[in-house]
Parts: sequence; C-alpha cells; structure tokens
Amino acid sequence: YPLVVAHTHRRLRSALYSMLLVSIATSALMPRASLALSSPGAAAMRARPTMLADAAQLGSALLANGAAAQDFTPLLLGQAGVCGSMLVGGYGLEKFGDVPEPKEVGAEDGAVDIYRDSPLRYCGYLNEVGEAFRPLIPVEIVYLSYVGAITYILADTLDKGRKGGAQGGEGAVVRATFGAVDTFSWQMLASVVFPSFCINRLVVILVSLQAQAYCPEALQAGWLPTAAGLLAIPALIVPLDVLAHWVLNGSLRKVSAKVLDCEGIETECYVGDQ
Repeated sequence: YPLVVAHTHRRLRSALYSMLLVSIATSALMPRASLALSSPGAAAMRARPTMLADAAQLGSALLANGAAAQDFTPLLLGQAGVCGSMLVGGYGLEKFGDVPEPKEVGAEDGAVDIYRDSPLRYCGYLNEVGEAFRPLIPVEIVYLSYVGAITYILADTLDKGRKGGAQGGEGAVVRATFGAVDTFSWQMLASVVFPSFCINRLVVILVSLQAQAYCPEALQAGWLPTAAGLLAIPALIVPLDVLAHWVLNGSLRKVSAKVLDCEGIETECYVGDQ
C-alpha cells in the first residue's frame, strides 16, 4: 500500500509539473492585450488564450483550404519532419520489427472479403487522391473524397463487427464491439489520418517551392505537385499500415486482450497473433 501511494504521488506530481509547463508556454505565446483598451473587463476578454482558434486555424490549413503557398516556417518544416519520421519508422518496423497484424474473428479461410480483396478496397484511397488534386480542384471535391473514404471505412467496420458477433458464445457482443472499434481505428489511422497528413504537407511544400523566385520555370507547372502526391500514395501504404498496427498493438489491442482474456485457448480475439 505505501508503494502504491508513493507511486500515485509521483504520478500526480509529474502531471502538475506538466500542466505548469504547458501553462507557461501558453502564456508566452498568448497575444497580449492592447494598452489602449478602454476597460479592465475588455482587456481580460482580449487577453484570453486563443488555443481553440489556433487549433481551428491549423486544422483549416491542413484540411479545409486550398493548397496555397506558405512560408517555410518552423511549423511547416516540423510537419515535414514528422511525415519523414513516420515513413522511416514504418519501414523500419516492417523490415526489422515484429509487428503482428490482428486475425479477423469470424473470417473463413479462402473466403473473399469484398472490403479487402475486391476493387472496393480502393475507396479507402479516395481521400489521398483528393489531397493530391487539392491544388487543381475545388476544395468541395476534396471534402467529397473524404466522405467516400470514411463511408467505406464505416461499411468495413460494420462488416467486421457483424462477423465477430456471428461467432456467438460468451462475450459475443463485447468481441463484436472490439472488432468493430479495432477496424475503425486502424482504417482511420492507416487510410485517413496518416496518409492525408503526409500527402497534404508534401503538396503544400511543393506548391510553396514553386512560388519561390529561384524555382526554374520548367518546374512551375501546376500539375507537378499533384503528380508527386499521386506517386507518393503507393509508397505510403506499407509503412503507414505497419505504423498503424504498431500504434494499436500498444494501446487498444492491449485493452481488448485483457477484457476478452485472449490467453484462453478457446477464445478468439481481434488482436495480433503473437
């Protein structure tokens, strides 16, 4: 018991230190109120943190606007570094690591899964194609590409949950729920979040380079960033799929393994084969 209390105190102390550092950083970045404000109340209103506005602006820059040229700020360079780290990490895990993929509960050997084994699976790449074409098409079409990709993901999610529940037996509902959540989480990471971010940043960086005075005229064709984005799609598949499995193996699938008691010989679980 004393060890538990001491460990809890250390966790609380670490959390408080983290909150203090975040508060200091937020205060340093927070815009200052103008000295010409007419009242203390107005000054307080103007000085409130704009965290939500900043987050909304960042999300808008990543997903909602056209691929306009941007300055090469530390933020943009950092985002490019994150994409590069994701690719290197994914390829490294695929080559040198041991990242198990989950077995699909209820899947029959040799059976065709229309969401994984038919041309329907290409719907999962609609958003990536939309991001590649962002400089050339209205942004509303990019939105539709996300709608198509997420609709496909939801259909695959329902299918995997149904197969898990169809096995029956004890814990069928929980097993179906974990199967559906696992499928949705993996598909969103591997098909939407990771690749869309990388392709979006790649296209924006190329558009920004084209806007520089030193860029040769031969490299200023408007279709070049789109072509690079399309060529990047097959290069992203393997590393980002593996990276998504690695993330879930260390988080959601640990929870599902404990809840479903996946160490039991008779238990089928939506977790990676060890």
